[in-house]
Amino acid sequence: MTTNTGLTVLDPTGKLSIATAGMAERPDSLAGKRIGLLANDKLNADRLLDAIYDVLADRFEVVTAHRANKGNASRPADPGVLKTFASEVDVALLANGD
Repeated sequence: MTTNTGLTVLDPTGKLSIATAGMAERPDSLAGKRIGLLANDKLNADRLLDAIYDVLADRFEVVTAHRANKGNASRPADPGVLKTFASEVDVALLANGD
């Protein structure tokens, strides 16, 4: 009977892959853009978005912020709300709270 005493080493690292199919194009700059802030109705989501907006407003000449709340965090946003939101902004930021 033969006993295999060799050691097999596996490499757990994978190749970095970032899927970009289906993603919206990113603007070159936020200057002059309308920033959308979409919260998910969880605790502090709106505060996090406001803090991020404050940083962006200090660094870029953004036009305005449009705030919306999708309501129930465990359910998808109403398509009508998202359609209106998307028509009023150039760039959207989303946040989960807790």
